[in-house]
Amino acid sequence: MFVVKARTDAFATHGLSEVIRRLTLYAAAGADLLFADALVSEPDIEAVARQVPKPLCVNMGFGIRTRATTPLISPARLQELDVAVVIDPRLLTACAIRGMQHGLAALREAMQSPAVVERPELAVSFEALNALVGFAELQARERRYTPGRVLEPRTQAG
Repeated sequence: MFVVKARTDAFATHGLSEVIRRLTLYAAAGADLLFADALVSEPDIEAVARQVPKPLCVNMGFGIRTRATTPLISPARLQELDVAVVIDPRLLTACAIRGMQHGLAALREAMQSPAVVERPELAVSFEALNALVGFAELQARERRYTPGRVLEPRTQAG
């Protein structure tokens, strides 16, 4: 299925009525999903969702923390406001960066310690990582498409 999402960032410079006008024009032009970015309140989101002729998408940013533009609103409340789609485009990147910071801090601690420092809670196991990325399937495909070559499964870190 192919969905055309039309976006406007007009709220900050042109206000709510212009957001609604533009999204209505996008819908008339064939957009399937309407995206009004950086709405700054629940009433604004509700007004747009209820006045545009197609489903509304809003940006929750991180999804788990407040940011400077759109307020953090629970998924249940967004559904009550008639929001059809919610995106959290920075969530995984921000969480990954935080995880990297924790990992680097643990590595720094380990490098400075005369004793072994183990922090298993900061990382998935080698086996879990391989499972997550589908390593077994990749090996199976490699065996299937590489004539005369047989790979032994890797079981040790490295």
